[in-house]
Amino acid sequence: MSQYYYNPFGNNSDVNEAMQREFYIKQRAKKEKHEIRMISLSMGCAIVAYLAVQTFVTGLVAAFGFTHLFNGNSVFQYSFTVIGVSFMSVAVPFGIMALFNKKRYISPVIPNKRIKASGIFAWVSFGMLCCCVCQIAVSFIVLFFKNVLGLELKSGSISEPDSIFACVMNMIALAVIPAICEEFAMRCCSLQLLKRYGKGFAVVAVSIVFGLLHGNVVQFIFAFAVGLILGFVTVKTDSIVPAVLIHAFNNAMSSIQSILKYASGDKISNNAVTVIYIVWMALGVFSAIYLFIKKEFVKNSKENDSVLTTTQKFTAFLFPCMIIPFAILIVMTAMTVVKV
Repeated sequence: MSQYYYNPFGNNSDVNEAMQREFYIKQRAKKEKHEIRMISLSMGCAIVAYLAVQTFVTGLVAAFGFTHLFNGNSVFQYSFTVIGVSFMSVAVPFGIMALFNKKRYISPVIPNKRIKASGIFAWVSFGMLCCCVCQIAVSFIVLFFKNVLGLELKSGSISEPDSIFACVMNMIALAVIPAICEEFAMRCCSLQLLKRYGKGFAVVAVSIVFGLLHGNVVQFIFAFAVGLILGFVTVKTDSIVPAVLIHAFNNAMSSIQSILKYASGDKISNNAVTVIYIVWMALGVFSAIYLFIKKEFVKNSKENDSVLTTTQKFTAFLFPCMIIPFAILIVMTAMTVVKV
């Protein structure tokens, strides 16, 4: 006579398969957390190097008796900004970070998908619209700090151009070179490295790093917001070109104001910059509608196959390796806050 036994766990092979799957997921989660922490550590070191290299180069300027020249010669100051800040402090540390993590990339370090000129124009205009909105929002935050809290943040000033050559150097030093070097560091070396763990996570994480490079809380907020825009555009287009152009045009606004101030005075420069803002915002609105109709905002949105939750990813990224960069941000903010 046959006997039948009830197995509450079902078929043993199913149980074994479920246990193996659970074990695999746990091991993979552990591995991904370790990888994210190592990447975070290397990015944190790059942020510290960014500050250290600037301090070292500034010290060299003082040691060789060039401080007076730096303060009094705009072209020298712009050249220092190009070499000492954009290249040596930003591009080099993050380039080394990318080399250190070269085996972790699953896509090209520099996203280079070809885009039609109309697509580039639309994305750049949309990005500039977002940057203008961010600029306005940060202006209100600055006013809140000043009028409500009675606090103002001192910021390092850069000399106004005093010749035609200085105007050219101003544009190169403040708009062109920073856009290239910072986008190489952030949206190439950093974003492409973290993208394997989720595009949304990568965009936000790299925006945090971008904000930490800017020295105080208010600039952190603006840089973080702009970083979100630049990262979003990069992952949607899979090209670095729109982000570089948005970054350059955004930075160029202050350069244009300085150049027009040298050429025509305060009134004309302020009015011209206001008109440029209005034009960019109008173009941005039309471009946003165009991109929405073309469904460009939802294209290229395939997510990763990471087993970690969003909370687990950010916990691994921020702790403990980003504690020191955030501490530096707080200290630098405290050093620049003055009572008004």
